[in-house]
Amino acid sequence: MGRPPNPLNPNNSFAEHYGWKIRTLRESRNWSLDDLSERIACSPSHLSKLERAQKSPDEKIARLLDAAFGSQYFAEHYEVAARDRLPATARSLGEYEAEATQIRAYMPTLVVGLLQTEAYTRAIVMSGPYRADVEEIVAERMRRQTILDGMGAPRLLVVVDEAALRRVVGGKDVMQEQLARIEVDMAKPNILVQVVPGDTAEYAALSGGFELLSLAEGGDIAYVEAPSGAGRMLEDPDILRGMDETYDLARSAALSTTETARLIKEIRESL
Repeated sequence: MGRPPNPLNPNNSFAEHYGWKIRTLRESRNWSLDDLSERIACSPSHLSKLERAQKSPDEKIARLLDAAFGSQYFAEHYEVAARDRLPATARSLGEYEAEATQIRAYMPTLVVGLLQTEAYTRAIVMSGPYRADVEEIVAERMRRQTILDGMGAPRLLVVVDEAALRRVVGGKDVMQEQLARIEVDMAKPNILVQVVPGDTAEYAALSGGFELLSLAEGGDIAYVEAPSGAGRMLEDPDILRGMDETYDLARSAALSTTETARLIKEIRESL
């Protein structure tokens, strides 16, 4: 006789409530994990992780769960459950970006998240400690990018170090696609990208990436990058003033948009 499953607390988080709902409906029908697995063509181990909120379902699995249980709950809520598994600061950043009228971003080592391709994001995530959550993180980053299109899109001003564009993340094909994506985005009226050339010595902001967000309801807020999901939001006026000056100094060291476009094309064609 197997061990009883670990108890679930549906009040801890929405992701845990989602998993609790799967287990509750399954057990109410006296189905084992193997029984449910046969009904939706999903492995018992994967289902177990869904129930324990260690994995989030995609739309396909959510719809199969609804079909098996005769419900609509799982397809209606799978995106919320997936987002709930993300670090709190990542969720907050996406929410503030959606409220911003202008976003100023600086990145010394990577392409800024709002301009990343899916393949580039996936390669970055798979190289770090959140590999198990790659699908959720990629989906959230792609969702964040939707704010850049349509009416009311914020103005995005990006300064990036040339080193970030020359780092071949995910292989040559992935990096060529990423650079081509930036070239396309630069043609949009609300997006401006400038590169600090690699032969620049010291300049402001080298110590780390950040975003400065001007909110529609007034006021600014900043997000400071850090490894392993340790990034944080900042609202202190004195710190924001310093970051504002840092961004302006970094931008003053960057190439013009015309020179930037020429350099990005050169890097892409050299791969």
